[in-house]
Amino acid sequence: MNVNVLFSSADVLLGFVFTVLVARQYVTRRKMHQLMWAIAIAMWTIATAAEWLATVNGWSSLTYRAYYATGALLIPAWLGMGTLYLLFHTLREWLNRILLALTVLSLLGIFLIAVWQIDESILVMSNSQFVPLKVFPFFPIQLLLIVLNTFGTIAFAGGALWSAYHFARTRTMGDRILPTILIGIGGFIAAGAHSLGVVSGIELFRVSELVALIVIFIGFLLSTPAPQNKSVPAPAT
Repeated sequence: MNVNVLFSSADVLLGFVFTVLVARQYVTRRKMHQLMWAIAIAMWTIATAAEWLATVNGWSSLTYRAYYATGALLIPAWLGMGTLYLLFHTLREWLNRILLALTVLSLLGIFLIAVWQIDESILVMSNSQFVPLKVFPFFPIQLLLIVLNTFGTIAFAGGALWSAYHFARTRTMGDRILPTILIGIGGFIAAGAHSLGVVSGIELFRVSELVALIVIFIGFLLSTPAPQNKSVPAPAT
């Protein structure tokens, strides 16, 4: 089996398992950061499934649109939204407003990507560029991508720095620092995956995606402590 297909298959499988686990946690505990991350990892799974199909059969208009809408446009922003809900859950009203704006921009981006005309002759893979770039115009689609990815990056970096500062000052929230930092690192690795692919080829692109997902997965596990067993008093004799 082609090594790129192998890495891509592992990414899709892990993404699917991760999505199910996070969704189950949300159903059980109803934490908003878990819902945001479930959405983000579900989109990650769709994006890597599109990459898998492209590795096997080459890019088509459908697979490229699916990849761009999920992998390029939305994942960082929704991961970042989850980080904000994890750290600033007391500011629920403001977070809900941000979520509303994010939802509107996300739906707008998905719509534009779905209907915009694509010249399929551009969707050609090469050794130096597995994912074709600049298929969509700067305005409005790439501009929207920049806005959403910038928001996700600020949420990653800002959340990690704020939680570290808050812990150093108050010695609280220690259990949230490491998960926030790991999820931020995973997000940055994912964001840099394409640059690594351009410099070093598709193999490093695949490996960096898989590593990013594993790091984010570990951050999620650490942000969700195991429930404590309630002690049951012994019956009176």
